[in-house]
Amino acid sequence: MARNILKSNNALVIVGQRPAFTTGNRFGSDMSGACMSAVQSVAVGFSQPRQKSKQVGSKALAINDITRSPDVNLSIDYYYTPAMLNENMLGLINDQTGAAKSPFFSGYTNEDQNFYIANHPDQGSDIILNDDLSFKLSNANISEVISIGNAFLTNYSLGFSIGSLPVVSTSYKCSNMNVEIASSAEYGIPAINLNSGNNNNVGQVRLDSASISGFGDYTAVNRLNPPLCSPTKVSSTLQNLQIGGAPISGDAHLQSFSFNIPINRVDLFGLGSDYPYGRKVQYPLTSSVNIEFLVSGLATGEISNLITAESGYDFDVGIVDTGNDFTHTFSFSDLKLESSAYQMNVNDQMTYSLSFSHEITN
Repeated sequence: MARNILKSNNALVIVGQRPAFTTGNRFGSDMSGACMSAVQSVAVGFSQPRQKSKQVGSKALAINDITRSPDVNLSIDYYYTPAMLNENMLGLINDQTGAAKSPFFSGYTNEDQNFYIANHPDQGSDIILNDDLSFKLSNANISEVISIGNAFLTNYSLGFSIGSLPVVSTSYKCSNMNVEIASSAEYGIPAINLNSGNNNNVGQVRLDSASISGFGDYTAVNRLNPPLCSPTKVSSTLQNLQIGGAPISGDAHLQSFSFNIPINRVDLFGLGSDYPYGRKVQYPLTSSVNIEFLVSGLATGEISNLITAESGYDFDVGIVDTGNDFTHTFSFSDLKLESSAYQMNVNDQMTYSLSFSHEITN
């Protein structure tokens, strides 16, 4: 069946290995990339920077020119899994054994990556047809590829709430994007050599070697049917606030939990190049943690205690996948209270919402 429109079952999101630019060909055992698991949405686009200026003697623009190559914005949302499948490939963790706690950004090297959106030529066919761990894309299943080069992570957020699966949202700032019609299994890497400002001698990838099982650790986990997490598999260990009010430790009825990490970067430009030669992370990063509870009672306290003796808070949130195969715990230390609010509506229960900030260093 010919493809009149491109639908979600026709597309597959593939993430490449780091760094993004290479002059070699990533074939064979050196896999070109891995299929991202449980992707729910993907969006890519750019806005073109222009220099606009008038001149003396005219109301019209004398200058309306493109001054440099645009930044490409990429966003990918996917269901969270306690196995941290996608996070492993994005370089956010370096210890997946569970033997010890490690900082969430401990595996982050500040290297860029490439992303590929591969499309199937048949509207009625899925691009993924096999749930075998050894499944590999065949070239016959790809009609064209949207390639995004030099992607730097700029935001990571994760949210849990009653009645829905937890979703991770990620955003990236990238340097290049191209579309290539399939003529063979080999595609040009979309990355720019940020040191030279060009893609001379850029290598190739072979997307029919994109393995479902991923690269790095957890290669034995089925990415087509990943171990997800339901809200019933979430537990929390929280500290009561020093201002009194609704207790949030013990048997508190947690309704939602989320955290957001904006990764602030500075784009470094130099004369002679249309592209930044680096997008350096600006530490410390300030993340936000938001939680909401049902109120069952109140304890004595007052907000003036924050002025005289403010202290940080430690929270643990544990997650187990639906098959009880993977357990993951998010541990937050020295959180600072930013705001709190009670709310009650007619014929409803009182809720207590709290917002905290958290500092992340390198």
